[in-house]
Amino acid sequence: MIRAYNQLYLAKSSRTVGNMLHDAVYVFHMDGSDFLNRFIQSDAAAQFENGNPKYIGGKSGLELFIEVTEKTSGEKINADIVESFERSDVYWVGWMLTHYQWYSGRTFKNILDTVPFRELLGLYPTFHEADITKSYDMMDEHFKRSESKLKRLRKLCGMTQEALANESGVSLNTIRAYERKSKDINKAQFDNIMKLSKALKCEISDITE
Repeated sequence: MIRAYNQLYLAKSSRTVGNMLHDAVYVFHMDGSDFLNRFIQSDAAAQFENGNPKYIGGKSGLELFIEVTEKTSGEKINADIVESFERSDVYWVGWMLTHYQWYSGRTFKNILDTVPFRELLGLYPTFHEADITKSYDMMDEHFKRSESKLKRLRKLCGMTQEALANESGVSLNTIRAYERKSKDINKAQFDNIMKLSKALKCEISDITE
């Protein structure tokens, strides 16, 4: 798998997001779930996903917090730009989330839709001192157990996998692979996505993860 940026930047980028989330929750008393939604809405999350050097290597956690807050609220934040090195439970969530996003290539939104902030926070006692690969395995298991958007929508439409294959022209084996997530639908051929969305009478975003 080709990742968005070199692993050499991972320590800095994960520390930045961890400190951002720690500052949001413990310094500025914001709700962690709400702030991570702001992180995604502000487009800052996409900058990490795309490996923008300005974000993965150039910002402190507090700078990132201020940018996200100002973009999503329109309010100016007055705070000294001082890098924090806290290692709280909330810091760990941001740190691990960034590691897993880099490792998996999934978007922050996709990860948090599957394993919400509160659930991630509950994993801290078990995983915060373990090797990061243990967290990768745990998160992968969550994704394996979660039902894909394609499967949910197909069932809502009252279609079997076979019926969807016949209607769309996408092979049954491919549909099965997308639904069990052994094949990443986000990286599917555009033609397949179009055929499936047309057969299900939905938008492409309704079936991509």
